[in-house]
Amino acid sequence: MKRLTSVLGYTAAALTILAAVLLPFLLFNLFIWGVAATGVRIDPLYSGGDPLRTIEKGGYQVVVHQPVWRRSPLERTHSFVQLTWKPVSALPARVSDEIDLDGDGNPDLRAAFDVPSDPKAALRVDVTPLTGRVEPMTGVGKQSFSCLIARVNDSIVLRVPLRAR
Repeated sequence: MKRLTSVLGYTAAALTILAAVLLPFLLFNLFIWGVAATGVRIDPLYSGGDPLRTIEKGGYQVVVHQPVWRRSPLERTHSFVQLTWKPVSALPARVSDEIDLDGDGNPDLRAAFDVPSDPKAALRVDVTPLTGRVEPMTGVGKQSFSCLIARVNDSIVLRVPLRAR
């Protein structure tokens, strides 16, 4: 009887450990669905804002995101607009594009940067304002969260600081 009790105890312990290991995998989709149902979203400060429109540039695309506005004067980041060039494999060795941010038909900035073949190479960008909407950038890499250029997977992300509204 004592042996049967210990076998049952060890079996119960093993099944408990197995359930503890497998249960998260079995319930993961339910957890994701539950979080998605709450309407929780990633802060645009981190995601760069929702895509606003895509500009076709003959072989590659430039995605213009919605502007991310500074919420309070105490925030350390500035207002910015995020631009995404993709795919990197279709980009020329030197990109120099005029971009219309607000869709009015007039370009608001010219962004120029080299696209090195080494994905780990540092990027530098020059942004020339063509209207009063953006701040100029010269030789900027990863200067700040709202003023940077970076390679992310198969795209190049540029964040350009906006002038105050």
